Amino acid sequence: MNQTMNNMKWIFSFITLLMTTLVLAQSSDLQGYVANEEDELLIGATVSWKGTTNGVLTDLNGAFSIARIPGVTTLVIQYVGYEPFNLEVTPEDQDLYITLSGVATLQTIEVTEEEKGNYISTLGTRYVETISSNELKKAACCNLAESFETNASVDVGMTNAVTGGSEVQMLGLRGIYTQLLVENRTAFNGLAQPFALDYIPGTWVESIQISKGASSVANGPQSITGQINTELVKPATDRPFFINLFGNSLGRVEANMHLNRAWKPSLSTGLLLHASGQQREFDQNGDQFLDQPKRLQLNGMYRMFYQLGQIEGQFNVHGIQHRQEGGQLSSVEDAWRLKQDNDRLEVFGKNGYVFDGERYQSIGFIYNAYTHAYRGQYGARSHTGDQQGAYLNLLYNLEGNSPDHTFSAGISHQTDDIREDLFGVSFDRKDQVTGVFTQYSFGRDQLDDGTGFAWRKRAGIILGVRADYHQRFGWYITPRLNARLNLDAQTVIRVSAGRGWRNPNFPPDWQSMLFNNWSLQVNEKLLPEDAWVFGTNVTKSILVGSRIWSLVFDAFHTRFTNQVVMDMESQHTLIQLYNLDGRSYSNSLLAMVNMEVARGLELKVAWKYNEVKTTYQGKLKSLPMVPLHRLLATLDYVTPDKAWRFNLTGQGVGSMRLPSHDGFPPDVIANSPQNSPAYLLVNSQVSWTRGDLDIYLGGENLTNRTQAFPIVDWQQPDSEHFDASRVYAPVIGTRVYMGIRYSL
Repeated sequence: MNQTMNNMKWIFSFITLLMTTLVLAQSSDLQGYVANEEDELLIGATVSWKGTTNGVLTDLNGAFSIARIPGVTTLVIQYVGYEPFNLEVTPEDQDLYITLSGVATLQTIEVTEEEKGNYISTLGTRYVETISSNELKKAACCNLAESFETNASVDVGMTNAVTGGSEVQMLGLRGIYTQLLVENRTAFNGLAQPFALDYIPGTWVESIQISKGASSVANGPQSITGQINTELVKPATDRPFFINLFGNSLGRVEANMHLNRAWKPSLSTGLLLHASGQQREFDQNGDQFLDQPKRLQLNGMYRMFYQLGQIEGQFNVHGIQHRQEGGQLSSVEDAWRLKQDNDRLEVFGKNGYVFDGERYQSIGFIYNAYTHAYRGQYGARSHTGDQQGAYLNLLYNLEGNSPDHTFSAGISHQTDDIREDLFGVSFDRKDQVTGVFTQYSFGRDQLDDGTGFAWRKRAGIILGVRADYHQRFGWYITPRLNARLNLDAQTVIRVSAGRGWRNPNFPPDWQSMLFNNWSLQVNEKLLPEDAWVFGTNVTKSILVGSRIWSLVFDAFHTRFTNQVVMDMESQHTLIQLYNLDGRSYSNSLLAMVNMEVARGLELKVAWKYNEVKTTYQGKLKSLPMVPLHRLLATLDYVTPDKAWRFNLTGQGVGSMRLPSHDGFPPDVIANSPQNSPAYLLVNSQVSWTRGDLDIYLGGENLTNRTQAFPIVDWQQPDSEHFDASRVYAPVIGTRVYMGIRYSL
């Protein structure tokens, strides 16, 4: 308890010190914005003191900050296409909004800007990190699970040593506490949840938005640690034809094809196709188990976007067929085998209507209907399920008497009918959740106009609340708050607080427990998982010479009021599931700096600290399989002609506690430590672009770091000690890949 209090005091003392430092740093500088006569902020305008060489460039937000020089009171502002402008300033002037006019007579000039791969807005009230398609191209990125290799906010780890399945982590907690959205609708819940990251191919992704902590109530109450929203490519803006071919040294092959057509301005259609496979058997560590299962996935989506007067909408059909087989090598007699078959079909879409009038009003409707069939075999045990479900969300938005105030409200309904059998025991269930919500937003995505410290343009707040009724568990109230304060054009402080809850999705939430021969015991009726999360974030941009650097610091505390605890430590060979009786929390810190070192050369360095503890049978313990420290460093270089790109990524994973060894015979557990060693992973890629052709070559796990024996008692897969869920490091060593992208 004392240690936890000390940690929290340290966290908030550090935040206070950082905020104070940032505030004091502004006092000697003159700040402002440069815009044209149409109020468009100008990037790269030169702001300098007359008669000196002391000058700066405006950043991506058109903002500048320049140190004052005693005795010099005239600023010179220059921008291509405009006559130089002289501005007299007084000692009292602090925040300026400078408008350039008077266009110079010039030859035609084309100005281009490359989209940033990863960025955090300093103007949005919510803390949202955006990963663009440019960032996704820096790694193999064949599906959503591989889209976070260069990201510091989201971690991806393996769930077991048989399937190689992946799961995201945010704020040190499992991915089940992060709400996964596809185009702002809840996606892949229920039976599909363990496979969700594999079902969104990387080339389909237009961008990813990561929202940490309390987020919008409009998308449901399930978000606890945050939301990950994936925006897919749109037929009207994607290339008419695109193909991507990929293969690696271990026999994995993939193909993606996009076919799009804009029939007219109000109608466009697209077809996204994906096929991937792995048919080669390999066992690098010699434990007679496949390091990666043989698999085949066929994945396709039809998209239609339309506009009828003031109505805009989209209609989508998504189908998936997924097969994989793993376990022991086929040459092993009476082999322990894994088999997983998934078939999924869903229809989803949106419709929106914008009303005429002076104030903005709109109404939107989001829908989704799906069916999913799963058949699984784990050695001698089976797990099967069939699910039918639907999701509806009706939203209304209204602008207040001024654009500073907006209101939204809505009603949603989620229903899932699941017929599930695990080891011959029925887990059939029907969940229906109906919710209503309202949300108020204050503030604009712009700063003040130079007339003083205008709170309405410096601050923002989003206050929302929703009430949901679950037919088995009753009412739940979910309040959430997000607020921001812009100290200047380069510095923003955000705070957030809110509640999230989710219905336990048993058994899929704990699929890793199927990769052993232990007994399963559900001690009581499992109640919804319920938690509060509090967080703060500081983001600051700095102009170093003519280069932009950005600093990010955030701290989050998550506290569960109820949690379903999977306990495989209190009694050997018995997995117990029960509701939390005691404390469970996580403290998460992140510090990151993005540096534009030179033209075309960018460096990102991040450190993350995750302290996660849960009460097991009255004892508060560190959650296993969560490293206390993580490091990330990325180095990216693009040649001036944009033809060559080089990317290098290093990930440092600190030591973590592994599940208790109590009860295992010494000879069985001899190769598995109680605390894992720290290790380093290195990935690299080089790509060459010419016109519509892009060729890339890369390597993964270049340090060849693997877990020697990830399966406990692999020699006897029928024994009670067999366990393939204790994976803390990669199972597969160094591999190289090559791919081609071509578009018209």
